[in-house]
Amino acid sequence: MRVSSDFLGGLLRPAPPKPKLPTARERAATNRLNVLRALAVHGHLRCSDLAAACWPQAAFGEQMAQRTVRVLAESGELKARRNAHGSLSYVLTRPGAAALELRGVAARHGLDLASVSGPTYAHFALTARWCLAKQAQGFEAYSEYALVNGFAPVTAQQLLGRYRKLCDAVLIRGKQLWLVETESAPKGTPELIRIAALAEQVARPVHPELPYVLAGVVIVFDETLNHGARIAKAARERWARYSAVDQATLASRVTLARVKLGLPLVWRGCTEAPLSLAQRV
Repeated sequence: MRVSSDFLGGLLRPAPPKPKLPTARERAATNRLNVLRALAVHGHLRCSDLAAACWPQAAFGEQMAQRTVRVLAESGELKARRNAHGSLSYVLTRPGAAALELRGVAARHGLDLASVSGPTYAHFALTARWCLAKQAQGFEAYSEYALVNGFAPVTAQQLLGRYRKLCDAVLIRGKQLWLVETESAPKGTPELIRIAALAEQVARPVHPELPYVLAGVVIVFDETLNHGARIAKAARERWARYSAVDQATLASRVTLARVKLGLPLVWRGCTEAPLSLAQRV
């Protein structure tokens, strides 16, 4: 059997060099940038939250977050602040925000954020942690902080103009958008009725200037609390004029996200299911 020179040339030609992997120094720089980006979008986060944001699949994500936070604190790009639950939350400093802006990332410092140590901390922290869990599932998720400060593809003004209320977060996948409400403390029945009414807007455009269509409403709350039954009661009151079939359709557009929490505000997972109007207080 004769072997052509072209065949031999292919065998003898050296294999192309393997692409160089990032060095330890480059990986550390990427980690620092990712932490700064997460704080820019959410305002303030704990180490456990930063682990969920930047290392969602890592076995030692929280240790990596602690190590990265330590370096950024030493460089003056973030600052630890005592939150309302007594643990530490981290915010961008002016140098940290400036470092992001140099890279084309919009940011503002969090040195004056009242939600760190104020009465709304639990509400903010639960919303942010749920958003991070959805980001790990491939969604885009933006809390009220991002909506108000212009760090999301939809603004607070657009939502207020369309729905006459500002939700606690939005969830986006493709051209679908979900409005998210967090129940960290019981809302009054009139407010729950307003939330239930949002389901009537599903399948309609969110705003003339945006490509999104409303896909549904999500209500996030601690699973140990009886918010589901209260929401069902308000929904029955709002939709009493509709037929049973239409009520079932509207209820299917509302998702109850029951969060399993350890103390204090330790994320243990979340189960999601459509609203059932049969729930009773």
